[in-house]
Amino acid sequence: MKNFRYSYTLTAFANSTKLLAAGSAYSSALRTAEVYDSATNSWTSTASNMSYGRYSHSATRLKNDEIMIIGGKSSATIIYSTVEIYTPSSNSFTDINSMNMPRHIFTSTLLNDGSTVLVTGGNYSNNATTSTAELYISGSWVFTNNNMAHPRVFHSAVLLNDGNVLIAGGGNGISLSYSTAEIFSPTTRTFAPVVSMKYNRALFTLTLLPSGKVLATGGVDLATNTYPLVCELYDPVTHSWSDTLMLNEGRTYHETILLNDTSVLTISGYNGESTRMRSCERYKL
Repeated sequence: MKNFRYSYTLTAFANSTKLLAAGSAYSSALRTAEVYDSATNSWTSTASNMSYGRYSHSATRLKNDEIMIIGGKSSATIIYSTVEIYTPSSNSFTDINSMNMPRHIFTSTLLNDGSTVLVTGGNYSNNATTSTAELYISGSWVFTNNNMAHPRVFHSAVLLNDGNVLIAGGGNGISLSYSTAEIFSPTTRTFAPVVSMKYNRALFTLTLLPSGKVLATGGVDLATNTYPLVCELYDPVTHSWSDTLMLNEGRTYHETILLNDTSVLTISGYNGESTRMRSCERYKL
């Protein structure tokens, strides 16, 4: 890369041959972004920078191939409600309407229509967490018709095959992790609770599997500082969680990716010790 980056976003283009890396918390919040081209194995700076240096933001690719950069935090500890659109054809960013409130460490999920984005939870000021959620619809942000059951940060969200969104885990970002889960319905724009996970998890991942089930991997219970090894499967038909295979090492801040519909790769992360992890593990379906 052309810049040192962490707490940034990495988003694949629709053709899967390019990646957009945006923002960073190193050494100050960066406005810069760059594109990786697998054909040339090279990084190139975007034609314009973002309007705001940001980290702990989100990036969501829309159906029209544009990438929405949402919220985040600045090096001055200002939390943003601002939103920008990256357009691949011009290789540049454009400001669009801001969210109704600032957020960082939140989730953003593209809904089935390919243009509506759901954002949930996050911190809106230092150590102040929200249970609110918003929808980006036709250029404007509107609050959902009810809030989540808990204020959440470090939670995960995933779009299910039926068009609903599963939100699970997270915590208050300091001393509590949750096992609770809920479903967001785009039809009613409301949240409803479902059965909780068996383990408290913050800083974990949810991965949609080809079967329609969802794999919960890793995380930490902030109250006990324990890292669950057991992974769980959510069944959207029975609305239940079940234990599945175990990780070899507990981890947070990791990434998971579905590989060719045959396995889930869990990459790197942090296990509570002083050094970051380089190890990877594969969950075979």
